[in-house]
Amino acid sequence: MSDNSALMPVLWACVSSWYYGYHLSELNFPVNSLTCITPAHPPPSRLPICLDLYATRYSIVTAIFTIGGLVGSLGSSWVVEKEGIKGGLSWTGYLNLIGVLGMSIAPHWYLLALGRFVVGMASGLAICLVPPYLSIISKSSAELSNKSGQIGTMNQLAIVLGICSAQIAGLLLTGEKGDVPGSWRYVVAVSGFVAAIQIITSHSISSPNDETHQTETTESTTLFDEGQGDLEEGDLPREGITNEVASPLLSSSSPSNNSSKPIEQLNLRSIMGNPTLRGPAILVAIFMAIQQLSGVNAVMFYSTPVLRPLLPTSAGLVGVGITIVNAIMTLPAIFLMDKLGRKKLLLISIIGMSITSTLLAIGLNNQKQNLSAFSIIIFIAFFSIGLGPVPFLLISELVPSQAIPAVSSLSLSINWITNFFIAILFLPLRDFLSTPIDKNDPLSDRKGEGRIFYVFTGILIFGSLLVWKGLRSGK
Repeated sequence: MSDNSALMPVLWACVSSWYYGYHLSELNFPVNSLTCITPAHPPPSRLPICLDLYATRYSIVTAIFTIGGLVGSLGSSWVVEKEGIKGGLSWTGYLNLIGVLGMSIAPHWYLLALGRFVVGMASGLAICLVPPYLSIISKSSAELSNKSGQIGTMNQLAIVLGICSAQIAGLLLTGEKGDVPGSWRYVVAVSGFVAAIQIITSHSISSPNDETHQTETTESTTLFDEGQGDLEEGDLPREGITNEVASPLLSSSSPSNNSSKPIEQLNLRSIMGNPTLRGPAILVAIFMAIQQLSGVNAVMFYSTPVLRPLLPTSAGLVGVGITIVNAIMTLPAIFLMDKLGRKKLLLISIIGMSITSTLLAIGLNNQKQNLSAFSIIIFIAFFSIGLGPVPFLLISELVPSQAIPAVSSLSLSINWITNFFIAILFLPLRDFLSTPIDKNDPLSDRKGEGRIFYVFTGILIFGSLLVWKGLRSGK
């Protein structure tokens, strides 16, 4: 497959990742447009221009997206068995379109939440299926085989472009303050148009089929590669695949074997019972959890309400700036991934995030506008170069192809679970750790709103220690 012929399948698949990013942030900027105190029904529309969403309901509607994502991730192995990876990606377009239609015409917040659940399912499928699909494409071309890190990082680039698109759509459609009544529906509808395009073009996409993927040799590289590997023997098994797993892979990829008989996929129980595969599977799951517990999606979900007390007139614009930086800083990761290796990028990323998370806490606690705005943007920049893209690459790099669906389901389910807890608990925990300035008015501005980011700092320090343990024995 030539570079040009591989480009269209890559772009087509990355649209599914774009859904994930878009829905992460679609309700952030237009929060004022969505949450009017009293719903109104202006003629001639029969739909309310805004929904009766107070803080708790807003958190529920935001977080239910992650529950749908969990369902999608858990069902990804079944979808691959029934439809193949490419067929599963086509499902993401249909699910996204259905969910968006429900949200766009929602007369009540219940239907908005249901639509969020459905688009969450689409996103859960996407983040399980896009990374291995990109791995198939990169390994199918001699020109792309040495650029697997760059191709794999396209998944994260699509996610951050989705986040950025949602913020920009919010700015353009709901005004600088995100408060144009009713316009939040147009923001939601944007991803529906994108889904329709993906569905229409799906039949014209030619790409390596899943049977080829199941029968090609997949060498298990280590998490912390210097290009192709820099962990010393003993950190993770260098062979990566036990003989009983590797043998059928090698034999089925032999040129003399043209039958391309599909190899049976490994289930989670067999993976956890295999000492060689258990370690990489758990490692991927841990870093997927740390990715969410770092607090990054607390920023993506709630940057506008977090910054509004300090920046009442420009919190939304700073939120847009955050997503633009997120997209821009993913570009260096594409070029550095195969040069510096996964481990060094992770270490740089996590240490940088822990420092800026501390600075953000200090800025919020002391009402320092410039420090808060600067810290939150640099926090996202550090995330974009390492902790954002690397964990998604690990799934297809640490385990053989038969184990990818099960390991994807495990690790990304954990990712969604931790994402849910961040979405549902961030605002309550922030309020618990802070105190209202006017104790007689619990809705007044609060002191100590940045303390929640000290919690994220502690988690990031723990993550850096995990990476450093491997780095000590590396090159």
